[in-house]
Amino acid sequence: MGKGSKQRPTAATFYDNWDTIFGDKKTMKYECGKCGDIDVTEVHEEVSVDYEPMGDTVVPRREVYLSCEHCGGDVEDIVY
Repeated sequence: MGKGSKQRPTAATFYDNWDTIFGDKKTMKYECGKCGDIDVTEVHEEVSVDYEPMGDTVVPRREVYLSCEHCGGDVEDIVY
């Protein structure tokens, strides 16, 4: 008997649940602290990249700040 996925008892359930595990079925919604629920077109995204040392190399650290275009308040992303 060979080695590999045929011997694994979870192989069939893994492929049956592929969309559940890796699917892009999640929808993003955004909520402003002052305005309430807002559309993705009303969100202003500011990306900041800082480079930090890691051993002998330098790696980028990416931070994303979201703000509302109407009032400038902080925006939280909500995954449903």
